[in-house]
Amino acid sequence: MSFNIKVLASAILLAIATTQASAANVTLDGDNFTISYDTNVIGLFGSPYLVGSNLVFAPGGNPGFSAQSESGIKFTNSTFAFVITADPGYKLSSFNLFEGGDYMLIGDASRVSVGGQLRVKPVGESAMTAAITPSMPLTTRTSFEQFATTEWNASASISPTMTLSSAVVSIENLLGARARLSEDGYAFIEKKNVELGFVLTPVPEPESYAMLLAGLGLMGLFASRRASQA
Repeated sequence: MSFNIKVLASAILLAIATTQASAANVTLDGDNFTISYDTNVIGLFGSPYLVGSNLVFAPGGNPGFSAQSESGIKFTNSTFAFVITADPGYKLSSFNLFEGGDYMLIGDASRVSVGGQLRVKPVGESAMTAAITPSMPLTTRTSFEQFATTEWNASASISPTMTLSSAVVSIENLLGARARLSEDGYAFIEKKNVELGFVLTPVPEPESYAMLLAGLGLMGLFASRRASQA
């Protein structure tokens, strides 16, 4: 009996070690910022990479980041989270999300939908959120004979009013498809690209503020002297 317990304990420890080994923290170095994330939370997004100041995803695989239905309502969802930190002397001024893909609707009752949320959570502060909204209604229909897909795009933006140097950012994505089997309906929607752009602006150092105030003071002094001499 003790031998079996030892074998079981060894198996558990091996499983834990394997899981820890497979997980990895990744850091991406961008223009005036760094991003850190855990590979375990990639989900349907696929591994991200940086292009300038944009975090880019290219969801793929089979069935990919998609939702489809021949009968009833079907949903697919995935969330990716990471930590972004501005370099010293900079602040995070804006987060701009752009997404796109294609969809197909066969049958009058077929529907597809795109939803989700962009979320920015500073440490010790309330989260800022923005809904992911399609740029136009997803209502274009096709037929089995035509079998054509239609492109779609969606976006969300957050511009913090505070001086933000670091935050936990999450992108929650939701795809929905609805169809009726009784009318040979079919609904399909797929997400093919996700891009999250960052805008960073310099933060003046205290010395810069002091020099600015001193300059304004001198300008005021010169103006008052000229007024008194006039």
